Formats: sequence, C-alpha cells, structure tokens
Amino acid sequence: MGISVTGVKPGNTTVTINSKTSPNISKRIPVTVKSRNLLSYGPASGNGLTATVNSDGSLHVTGTASSQWAGIQWTFPCPVHGAVTLSRPTSIDGLTVSVKCLDAKGGQLGAQINTGNAGTVPAGTVSLRFEILATEVKPTMKNGDIRVQLESGDTAHDWMKPDNTSLKGGYKLENLWPEYAAQTVSGLTITPLGGEYKLKGTSTRGFEISTQRELTPGTYLAPKCEIDSYNVYTEIQDPTGKNLWRGYQSDQEITITKTETHKFAIRFAENRTVDKTFTPRLYKLD
Repeated sequence: MGISVTGVKPGNTTVTINSKTSPNISKRIPVTVKSRNLLSYGPASGNGLTATVNSDGSLHVTGTASSQWAGIQWTFPCPVHGAVTLSRPTSIDGLTVSVKCLDAKGGQLGAQINTGNAGTVPAGTVSLRFEILATEVKPTMKNGDIRVQLESGDTAHDWMKPDNTSLKGGYKLENLWPEYAAQTVSGLTITPLGGEYKLKGTSTRGFEISTQRELTPGTYLAPKCEIDSYNVYTEIQDPTGKNLWRGYQSDQEITITKTETHKFAIRFAENRTVDKTFTPRLYKLD
C-alpha cells in the first residue's frame, strides 16, 4: 500500500497518518514540498546589468550590458540528471537565458540548455550555471522582469518560484581577442578605438593584418563580426594554419583541447575599399 502526497506550494509541513483499525494510533511525518523549478539565483551584478529578486521570486533586471554576450550568472550544485526543459514565460528583449552543465573541474559537459527545446543534464554533471546575457551588438538599457524555469522532463509547466532565491551571482566575460596595433598594410589602415577598430582604405593586394594569442583548453564563443562579408573578415587559425572560424559566420563555439598559440587575422582581398568600424570578440565560456 502506497501513500501519495501532492504539495499545494513549496515549504515545510507535516502529514498525519491515522490507523483505521486502531484509532488511537497515529503518526506525524514531516514533509518538505520543493519547487519544480530547479534553478537557484539571487541578487547579482556584473557587466552593467543588475538583478534583484521580486516578491514573487522572479528576477528584475536593469542596466545596460557592457557588450554583446556579457551579462550575469549563477552557479549551483546540480539537482538532477537526465531530460530537462528550460522555459521563459516572461522575457526581456535583447537578453537571452541558458543553462550550462559543468563537471567537477568547471568544464562544460554536453550542449548548453536553451529555451524552447528539451535538453539533457549529462551524467557526471556536478554543477549548473544559469546565465542571462545580452544578445544585441550594441546593448540598450533594460528594465524588466524575467521568469525562467528549469524542470525535469520534456514538458514545460506553469512557472514556480525556485527554492533558492538568495544565491549571490555575478559575471565577467573578458574579451580575449588580442589587440591590433595601429598600422597600414597594403593600402588599408587600422586604427584602435578603445576596443573597437577603424579599418579604412583600398587594398592594393590580398593580404592580412594579424596578431597572436595563446589559448588554454576550454570552450570559447566567437560572436559574428562582419566587416565586408567574404571580402574583408576576421579569422581565427590554429597553429597548423587551419581555419577555426571566420567573422561573417554566425556565432560559434570553439573547443580548444590544448594550450597553443593561435593567429587572429583580418583577411582582405585585392581592390577592396573599406570604411568600417568593428569589434572582434572571443569569450571563454569555461
């Protein structure tokens, strides 16, 4: 014989069980009703965004992100493995949410969990990282509420307040794209503008402007950085000269397996006239 208890709302309570054959015999059993929302979060500030917790447990986010793909995060012990669903019944335009699965060393396991599709928390996941990031190339001011829910299974249910809304968070996504010095190459002049670059002139031949940086093992994100489509573009190459990503491609995650020096180039064809300001970016996600 089994006993099924359905909680009305999260919290602590007791269940009293009485004997039908011996009315004087009863037992009070403590019960903890947990939220189906597996996320943990709380007040956070980073990269121009500030999050506070509303009275209903949702997040209020204000501020202007310092750059695209910058934002805030919370890391907490993994509560479940297997199929999960991430839903976002209330959102803010220009901000995206996701959950990454981390191993004991903080490395990412499997694909990140996005809204709209069922995901999987792989075996071996020790912690989860909930992120709110800016998607706009030039982020704008935000002031609104977000309700996000991570739950077991492949079906999204009505949003519930998570059990833990006091977890402090923050974030710092450092742009790892190495700096280019001011120079003129084959008719094109590049001018640093404090994180941005100005590229101007007409190329006299096909060539490149390049610099280098050592990358350590991990997962990196290269956001799209289009200068002049296929004619003038940024590019990342591994030590063998293999192309890992080009700026006219969509946002792409790059996996680096060992510490090596990579080339960060601006490639251009002959007789291309350019007058563009652009910001190449590379972020380490784990």
